[in-house]
Amino acid sequence: MSKVLIIVGSRREGNSWNLANKLKEELKKDRIVSKVITPGNQKIYLCTGCMDCDETGVCDFNDDMQDNIKKVLESDCLIFITPTRWNTLSGDLKIFMDRLNPLYTKESLKNKKMISISIGAKGKEDYSADGAISALGSFADSAEMKVLLTYQFNHCLESDDILKNEEEIEKLVSEIKKKIK
Repeated sequence: MSKVLIIVGSRREGNSWNLANKLKEELKKDRIVSKVITPGNQKIYLCTGCMDCDETGVCDFNDDMQDNIKKVLESDCLIFITPTRWNTLSGDLKIFMDRLNPLYTKESLKNKKMISISIGAKGKEDYSADGAISALGSFADSAEMKVLLTYQFNHCLESDDILKNEEEIEKLVSEIKKKIK
């Protein structure tokens, strides 16, 4: 049985959150266990770049990232869902990724499966979601993760616009199920 961790890059209960919960519901139908976390609503300190974790493999901070790191390690696949902010990923998601550095130094992310989803307010022709996908791809490349799928939703300005994309969501769910099984 596959275990999936869905990391939501927005604090709001908007498009990213709605999509994450829809994915969790759909994955459950195929007995795929998933958990959703929203780092922006957790107590997570900013990485100071002290690099102690390069030597020890453990971050000096005592915050919610300790539990998140356990969840990352227990998961077979990570699904990152981010709204676009200035044509890149959300700051909350970047902070989360920075704080995964202890796993990078131990190569614990190497070959971990990853799916990247960005949600843009504008159309594809406006490059609204491209930067977020690129940033997530760079993270995955650096950590030597296996990117199974990248997906972009566009024209999602209002907080529930994602739910109007039923056919696209069904297609995404089908692709995710194929890739993680």
